[in-house]
Parts: sequence; structure tokens; C-alpha cells
Amino acid sequence: MFVLDDQLGFNINRVALLFRRELIRCFRDYKLSPEQWQILAALWQYKTLTQTEIMKITLQDAPATSRILSKMAQNHLVKMEASPEDRRSRVVTLSGKGDSLKKVLPEKLTAHFSSLLKDFPASKRKELLTILRELRAMLGDLSG
Repeated sequence: MFVLDDQLGFNINRVALLFRRELIRCFRDYKLSPEQWQILAALWQYKTLTQTEIMKITLQDAPATSRILSKMAQNHLVKMEASPEDRRSRVVTLSGKGDSLKKVLPEKLTAHFSSLLKDFPASKRKELLTILRELRAMLGDLSG
């Protein structure tokens, strides 16, 4: 008999949706979506990204990525310029405001999820992270 609750895909998707809901709650005061958070965090790490690289990080298509970046630029979180190498490509960097959030958001995120996951042992978290990275690699996600 097929039992939905016994399906790996159902459970992974369900946890992803629940984590997304918590990300939205965590960043509500900053009016950030989970995708905007991913872009900020990636820019803190890499400093400069093309729109294509951002599409790969967020798993969004070109129109959605363009909308997200436009909103972030309107909110003064990022700056976008034409690439010097390819005028058709856009290069995205942090604005001063986007960079300053690095002092606040990671700590807020850690505190938010620490309270939610307090009964989930650190050893299990580490094991789960390893398994999820393996699954991502098997599914062709080479960004991790």
C-alpha cells in the first residue's frame, strides 16, 4: 500500500516548505524572502555574482531572478551593472545596506532556528546535512 508519509520526496519537500515558512517568519521585519536571503548570503561570500550564477544558487528561472534582483535593488540591498566582459550580462554586488545586514541576519537566523531545533541533537544535524549534500550532488546540484 502506498503511504504518502513513507515517501522520501514527500518528507523532504514538506521539511523544505516548513523551513521556508520559518525563514519568512525570521526575516519578516526585514521584508526579505528566502530567495533574497540566499542572494545576500551568497554575495557576502563571493562579493560579486552574475545574474546567471544567482539563478543557479536560488534555482529560479531568469524572469523570477530578474524580479527578485530588481526588488532588492529598489530596496537598496544590491547594485546591478552591465558586465564589462559581456554587456548582455548583469553583475550584482552588495550595497552598503546589503553589506551591513551581515552583522544582524546570520545571528538572527541562528537564534531563530536554534530555538526551533533545540531538541534535535547537533550530531544528528551534522549527519542530516551530510546526507542532504549527498542527495543534492546525486540530483545534479553542483553548487554545494
